[in-house]
Amino acid sequence: MEKYKKKEGLFALLPVIILVLTVFFAGSPVKAEEKTHTIWFFFENVCASCHEEDDFYDLFNRCVTAEEKASISYDIRTYNVFKSADEAVFEETLKENGKVKTDVTLPVLYIDGQWLSGYDKIEKELHGVLFEEKTASESSENNTENSEISAEKTSGWALPEIDAEGDEPAVLLFTTYSCSACEEIKEYLKDLLEEKDFVLTEVNVAEGENIQLFKELVGAFGRDADDGKVPAVFAGETALLGKDEIEEKLPELLEKGEAPYAKMEEKLENLGEGEAVTAASLATLFGAGLLAGFNPCSISMLLMLFSILLTTRTSVLKNGILYLVGKYVTYLGLGLGICFAASKIDQNLLGRFGAVVNGILIVLFLFVAVMNFLDFLSVRKSEYGKVRMQLPKKLRHLNHQMLKKASHMEGAFLGILILGLGIAVSLGEFFCTGQIYMASILYLLRTAREQWLSLLGILIVYVTAMSIPAVVILVVIAKTKGTGRVSDFMLKHMGAIKLLNCLLFLFYAAYFLLR
Repeated sequence: MEKYKKKEGLFALLPVIILVLTVFFAGSPVKAEEKTHTIWFFFENVCASCHEEDDFYDLFNRCVTAEEKASISYDIRTYNVFKSADEAVFEETLKENGKVKTDVTLPVLYIDGQWLSGYDKIEKELHGVLFEEKTASESSENNTENSEISAEKTSGWALPEIDAEGDEPAVLLFTTYSCSACEEIKEYLKDLLEEKDFVLTEVNVAEGENIQLFKELVGAFGRDADDGKVPAVFAGETALLGKDEIEEKLPELLEKGEAPYAKMEEKLENLGEGEAVTAASLATLFGAGLLAGFNPCSISMLLMLFSILLTTRTSVLKNGILYLVGKYVTYLGLGLGICFAASKIDQNLLGRFGAVVNGILIVLFLFVAVMNFLDFLSVRKSEYGKVRMQLPKKLRHLNHQMLKKASHMEGAFLGILILGLGIAVSLGEFFCTGQIYMASILYLLRTAREQWLSLLGILIVYVTAMSIPAVVILVVIAKTKGTGRVSDFMLKHMGAIKLLNCLLFLFYAAYFLLR
C-alpha cells in the first residue's frame, strides 16, 4: 500500500517535471547552424616590397571589433589577381555572380554576394553589409555606379615613348606608388646614369592600363607572368624583375652592349602584332606539318604496315586508324615535351648567349637544307641508294621486324599491338621526321608568346596537317587493296619533296638570321 502511494506521488509530480523541462529548454534554444560569411578581398599588386593583404587585415580589424568577430563565423581570404591562379578565382567568382571585370574596380571586396570597390567604400560599408545594416538594393546601386566608373576607365594599354634609336642603350623602368624598393632603384639608376650612358624611361604601373602593358612585356621577354613584380627593368632582350636582379645584372648588360634600343623596340612592336604573328605562324606550321607528312621515312613504314595487313584477314582501315592514332598522340606528346623543356631554360641566360645559340641553329638548318638538296640531286639521277636524309639502317630494320611480328597476332590483341606500334615506330621515325618538327617548334617559340592552351592548339594544327597525307594514303589503300599506286606516287615525287624540305630549312635559317 505504501509502495503504491509512493508511485502515485511520483506520477502526480510527472506533469510538473515535464513543465519545468519544457520551460528550461524553451529558455535555452538549441543553437541553429551558424552562417559563415564570405569575405574575399581581391587586389592587384606588383610591388615587391608592398603587402596589400596586410593593409586589408588592418582595415578589417578597424571596422569589426574583437567581440563582433567572436559572435560570427566568417571565411576571410585575400587574392592578388596579378598572379594567374588568383586571377582565375576572381574571374570564376565574377562569373558565378553574373558579372564581368568591368563591373568592379580593384581593389574589391566580395562579401556575402555583394561587391564593394575601393578602400573608401570598403571601410565605410563593410560593417553594415556584414551585419545586414544595409539593403542589397543600396549595394546594388553602388555596384552599378562602380560599373559605370569602371567602364569609363577601361581602355587599351599604349606603348611608352622612348627617346632613343638604333643601338643606343635604353632602359625601360616600371615602378608604382608607395613602393620603397622602387624609390631605391630610381636613386640607384640616377647614380648609374652618371657612370654609364643610356636612355632611362619610367612607367608607373598604377596609371591607366600600364599594369596590362607590364604583364604583356613580362611574357614577351620570356619570364613567368607570376614572377612579375616592380621595380622591373627591360633592357635589350632581357627582363630584370625586382631590386636585387636589377642591381646585380643591369650594369653588366650595359657594359657588354646588350641593351640596345633596337632589340627592345622589336619586342615592343611585336606586342601590337601578336595576332598577325600568330596567323603567320599557323600558316607556316600547317605547311611544314603537311610537308613532314610526305617524309619518305614515315611513308615507307606506313606502306610496309599496310602491305602486311593486306596479307591478313584483318581490316586495313580499322588497324590503320589505330596506327595513326598512336602516331598522332606520340608526336603531340613529343611537341609538348620539347616546349615544356624549352620553357624551363633561363631566358636571361639564353639572352646572353643568344647570338651563339642563333648561330648554331642557323648552321644546323643550312646543313639540313644542303643535305636535302644533295638528296634531290641523287633522286634526279635515280641514285636512290645515295639518299642521305633517311632512317639509319639498324633503326629501319628494327621497325621492319616489329611490323612483321605484328602480322602473326589476331583479334583484339592485334589492335592494341598496332596502336603500340604507332607509338614505337613514331619514336624511331623522329630521328628523320623530327628534323622539320624540331625546326618548326623552335620557329613557334621565337614568333609566338603563347600560353599553354594556345600552344597546344598550335601543335594540334601541326600534327593534324602532318597526319593528312597518311589518312589519304590509308583511304586509297583501303579502297584499292594495294600499295602500288601510293608507292609509284612517292617515287615519282620524292625529288620534289626533298627540294621542298631544302627550301623550308632555308626559310628557317633566313628567319633566324634576320631575327
